Amino acid sequence: MRHESFPSPARMAQLRLGMAQCGWRGLSEGWLLRHLGDVHWAQIAQAMGQSVAVFHDEDGAPVYAAFCAIAVNVAQPALARPGAILNIGSWLRRLSTTRLISFHDLSIDGLPFGDVTMITTFVRHDASRRNAQIQRVQPRGVLRVPMMDPGADAGLVDEAAQLIRRLKADGPHPEPVGEIDVTPCPTTDFNAAGLLYCASYPALADRAEWALMRQVSQGFLIRRRIVFLGNVDPAEPLFARLWCDPMRAGGHHITLAAQDRLIAHVSTQKMA
Repeated sequence: MRHESFPSPARMAQLRLGMAQCGWRGLSEGWLLRHLGDVHWAQIAQAMGQSVAVFHDEDGAPVYAAFCAIAVNVAQPALARPGAILNIGSWLRRLSTTRLISFHDLSIDGLPFGDVTMITTFVRHDASRRNAQIQRVQPRGVLRVPMMDPGADAGLVDEAAQLIRRLKADGPHPEPVGEIDVTPCPTTDFNAAGLLYCASYPALADRAEWALMRQVSQGFLIRRRIVFLGNVDPAEPLFARLWCDPMRAGGHHITLAAQDRLIAHVSTQKMA
C-alpha cells in the first residue's frame, strides 16, 4: 500500500435519535461505537478510492482495520434523548504507515455533546484462523490521507503506550475489587470477520461493572478509554477484573483477559 497526503474534508452526518440510539443512560455507547466504526471504515474506503469498505492484501486475503485504542468523552450526557438531532463531524488522519486515526465531534440540538477518537491498524488472519494470532499487514491500494497534526490526539497515543508498558511490567499489583466471567456470545458479540467486535469490549466491561459495582454502574458515562491488546475465539472463556480509580470520582479500571493473555484495558468514569 502506498501513502499519499491530500486535504481530506470532514464527513458530516445528521440523524434523529430514537430507541436504537438511546440507551438506559443517555446515548447508547454500543450503537455509537458500531456506527462510528462503520464511519471510520467508510472513510478508509473513500481515501482508497473504493465504494465499499472491503479490503484485501496483495495475496487477495481479507484485511480488516482493527481497533488499537478508542477514547470517548461526553460533556452533556443528558442531551441524548429520543427525538433529538445528533450531528457528527468526522475526520480521518494518518498516524504512521501502519496506523490511522479518526476524530468524531458530536453535538445534539446544536449543543456540544462529546467526542470520540479511534485508532486502527490493518490485520489479517494467518493460516490457523485463530483470533489470538492475527497478523499486521498492509492492504492493497493507495491510501490518500493527510498526517495528523501534532497533538490532535490529545495524548491518546502516549496514554495507550504508557498503559501497555505498565501492564507488561513486573511487580506487585493491587488486589481487584472482584473478578467475573464475561465470556462473550458469538451471535451477539462477534463481527462478520469472526473477531470480537470493538463495541463488545466496553459492553463486557459494563457487565462486570454491573455485577461488581452496581451503584456506580447506574451513572451516566462521561469518559471511556479502551486499549485493545488482543482478541478471542468464539467460546473462549474471558474474565474481567475491576479496580477502583482513586484519582477520578466514579472512575474504575477493568481488564479483560483470556486464560493465557490480556486482551483489553478499559478505563471508565461515570457520574450520577
